[in-house]
Amino acid sequence: FTDLAFLIPNQWKSMDPPPPKFLVFFDNITHAIEAVKYLWSCLPQEYQDKAKWFNADMTTYFKTDKVKSFKDDDTWWFCTTESFGMAN
Repeated sequence: FTDLAFLIPNQWKSMDPPPPKFLVFFDNITHAIEAVKYLWSCLPQEYQDKAKWFNADMTTYFKTDKVKSFKDDDTWWFCTTESFGMAN
């Protein structure tokens, strides 16, 4: 998943402006989860909660809540499957 490293500026620190939001789509849930774990390794620990996975195995309530957190800037990035496009 090192090909995703460009999404988080090199040496990004908590005092820097937040990196741009993004969605990365995957063909399967396992790859999306592993990609988030890789992104976590690129972030200071206190910002690891800004990257999340999103998939069809999650409850409707959870998905609705996470889309809201993305809109409200509480979540910056999702590694997701096509289920994100079906969320309200």
